[in-house]
Formats: sequence, C-alpha cells, structure tokens
Amino acid sequence: GRVVGLAYGRMEFGPRALGHRSILAQATDRAINDRLNARLRRTEFMPFAPVTLRSQAERCFKGWRGDHAAARYMTMCYETTAEFAAQCPATVHVDSTARPQVLGEETELYEQIVRAYIDRT
Repeated sequence: GRVVGLAYGRMEFGPRALGHRSILAQATDRAINDRLNARLRRTEFMPFAPVTLRSQAERCFKGWRGDHAAARYMTMCYETTAEFAAQCPATVHVDSTARPQVLGEETELYEQIVRAYIDRT
C-alpha cells in the first residue's frame, strides 16, 4: 500500500523516459487517486496510467497489438477488459479506457520492478 518514487537515469525529454521519473502505487485501490492528487496538488481530471508488461497487454486492453510501439510512451488509449478494470480500478478512466505504458525489454530496471511486484501480489 505504499507509494514509491522512482528516479534514475535520464530525465523525461522528447520521447518520454518513463520509468526514469515515476510514481509507483498499487492500482487495486481506486482511492489512491484521490490521495495522490491531493498530495501532488493535481486535479482529478489527470488520471494515472497503468504500467503493463508487454506479455500481459493483450489480456488487459481491447485492440492492443504487439506492433503498437507508441504504447511504450502512454500515447495510446485503449478500452480495458472487464478483468483489468476489476483488478486495477485506479487506472481506469470513467469511460472504461486507460492510457497504459506497455513495458518491454528496453526498460530493464523498470520491468524488473514490475515483475517483482507481480511476484509478490
């Protein structure tokens, strides 16, 4: 249930360096949005995005394909599956969509952290 700030490597500039400056929080609790938004002085209109392993993306997002390279940068929006919406409600928008960051091998440390989290939960 803790919130973690991850900062390493290069800063975000141009194509996003996501995972180098990230807030990590458990997406199973929808209330985390309100707590984080209050803490960061953000509006509720600024939703948080799910971080998803490429190997899991197809079961989480309708219409996702492996050649959607832009999904690495949170620039594509997908309708979520019912299973994903139930498991990760904090990252699902009111219209049942999400703007994920889909991780692959190019984000080695970040992917390792996500895999470790999956193994523990």
